[in-house]
Amino acid sequence: MREIALPDFIGESEHGMIVMVSALEDELEPLFQRFHRGENVPYRFGWQLVPLDAQNYLVTLDLNWDGGNEVAIGFTPEMWGILPAVRHKDLTVITDWELVGQQTEISPAKSLVIRQAYRGFDELIRQVAQILPPLQGSHPGEKLEKLQEILAGCVDPGQLH
Repeated sequence: MREIALPDFIGESEHGMIVMVSALEDELEPLFQRFHRGENVPYRFGWQLVPLDAQNYLVTLDLNWDGGNEVAIGFTPEMWGILPAVRHKDLTVITDWELVGQQTEISPAKSLVIRQAYRGFDELIRQVAQILPPLQGSHPGEKLEKLQEILAGCVDPGQLH
């Protein structure tokens, strides 16, 4: 199984949602340095439902960029409630505790700002729907049903066809 880093802190600012993931400092530092040099670094992201075992799941935000290694940020069921806010705000990934709570805009040299981070929620809701029918009535099914409800408010109905 690939390594998945859990956020140390999730918060909201006037600029958007902030996810602080200190465990990814070494992996993201080369990307932040490229941003600092003024490079336009295309990156890709996607949302995945990851089974941990027969009863537990994570939602991951997978990030990849040219010249880098894929990293994954995991969101436990207790964190899934932030997903609707991502529908309306940018998602900023930082790795430095000093940036948490800053009143000024966070520099792109120290962060990854994902605009329209909700793109891919339609695929995530499809993944949940594929798992749900066989699990109905069981405890993990309840968690996934809650995730499906959360995501339903984040996806335009036209995207699901």
